[in-house]
Amino acid sequence: MPAGAYTILHEGHVVGREAFRCAPGPAGWRWFSEIETSLPEPHREIVDYTVDTAWRPVRLRVDTGSHRIELTSDQGRLRGRRDGQPLDLALPEDLDYLSPCFNAVTANRLGGSARIRPLYMDPVTIQPRVVDQTYDHLGEEGIDTPVGRFPATAWRYTAPATGFTARLWVAGDIVVSYEGVFELAEYEPGPAGPVPLT
Repeated sequence: MPAGAYTILHEGHVVGREAFRCAPGPAGWRWFSEIETSLPEPHREIVDYTVDTAWRPVRLRVDTGSHRIELTSDQGRLRGRRDGQPLDLALPEDLDYLSPCFNAVTANRLGGSARIRPLYMDPVTIQPRVVDQTYDHLGEEGIDTPVGRFPATAWRYTAPATGFTARLWVAGDIVVSYEGVFELAEYEPGPAGPVPLT
């Protein structure tokens, strides 16, 4: 069971920490993390995300303290509740929120460059909306991190609506580096996680 923590960055400044653990499970793969961040104000969050063996959404729970969403895939739909109100949405191939687990899931599902339309949940309010995103597969390369050097797959993520773009590196089921957004600060690979070279 890989476990560790990311430093959360914003405009070059440290704004929080995300402690995580993840592992294969009966449904496919599961991620659980606890987030502490100062943006937009100091608060804590929980992200609990399960995908199937093809890296498609099965269950998601995000709790930001002021808002909560729970979604489960059901016969081609995503059903659940946000702040107690029922939701019934078309099941997308990808979900997205401000946690590196969503990028790891999408990269593993895609395997190559693609333009996608995930269901994105706005920060803190977790209000869902469909957005355009691009993942460009840049090939295999080594990446140095504070916990060691990893062989990884490099990607360029772009959000066309905002113009935001950044490189990220995925090793197995872990984002080991995300340029200017997440820095892997603590890491234990467990018996099955990617192992740094040094």
